Amino acid sequence: MSPSELPLPEAVEKILIWHQGALGDLLLAGPALLAVRRHYPLARITALGHPERWALLTPTLFLEGVWDSATAVWAPLFVEDTPLPPMLRERLAPFQLALVFSPRPHPALLARLVQAGIAAVHWLPSFPLAGEDAVEMVQAAALARLGIAPAGAAFRLLIGDDWADQAPRLSGPGPFLAVAPGSGHTCKNWPLGHYYEATRALAWQHGGQIIWLAGPAEEPILPYLQGLAAAQDHLLLANLPLTAVAATLARCRLYLGGDSGLTHLAATVGVPGVVALFGPTAPRVWAPQGEGVRVLTGPCPQTPCTPGRDITCTEPRCLEYLTVKQVLQTVTALLQGS
Repeated sequence: MSPSELPLPEAVEKILIWHQGALGDLLLAGPALLAVRRHYPLARITALGHPERWALLTPTLFLEGVWDSATAVWAPLFVEDTPLPPMLRERLAPFQLALVFSPRPHPALLARLVQAGIAAVHWLPSFPLAGEDAVEMVQAAALARLGIAPAGAAFRLLIGDDWADQAPRLSGPGPFLAVAPGSGHTCKNWPLGHYYEATRALAWQHGGQIIWLAGPAEEPILPYLQGLAAAQDHLLLANLPLTAVAATLARCRLYLGGDSGLTHLAATVGVPGVVALFGPTAPRVWAPQGEGVRVLTGPCPQTPCTPGRDITCTEPRCLEYLTVKQVLQTVTALLQGS
């Protein structure tokens, strides 16, 4: 078997998939991961990365286990010219195939995995470092070069049976409308005042129950969100496990948010209407996929102004100029269309 070839499905009992990316990056890799699962339907897959994020994919990919990449046990894989600890060799030896997702290839890491006893080790791009191709297309091309065909269907997360038990029960007839105002970068956020106006109008015009979602990124504005939700009789769910957030979103009719991991989560659990607000980053590359996804950008001639992932814009006027009226028109069309 040459280094560019994959082992045949019947020759693979265990696969290791390494992906340490953020929530959005991991979910964007969903189509590629599903293609691998279908190519090796009988193999047992272990994921290595962020356990809470990978837990979202466990039912969908039938994962055998999830290992935390942040533990020190993996450090020797990044140190060259030293013997691998026997414990690490023993842990990795049962795998016949390892797939490593990362922005750039790490030849030393790949070589160390082979040294640990994994016969076939391949790198896959977790996202494009340049260009305007969608993440899904970049990864599909990389898999095609290895002989793995696309999954052939839209990627959707299966909801675990116990996920809803971790979240507050949603009462009332709905429809439930989820709003996530934060992201990993403040320049990707629609102004909070705009969210306030939009949620007031949505509750008044459509009679929906507004659910605000907040995580670690929203910690600085959490007191404001608590007051805002209480004043409007909205529900605020803060710092829930991601599996609980997924179960909550699966019951929602609409989702409104920016370029964030939760926006990708809303799309992959099948929220019928997902309105994604993009500013400096390129929707063509980073936007979630799905029939119910609508991407809106502000009226700025320089949008998107970020060639890669590094945001250099200091004043995200593109999102400031994206009006509440424009967003409500799109939301209304989605709600009436269903």
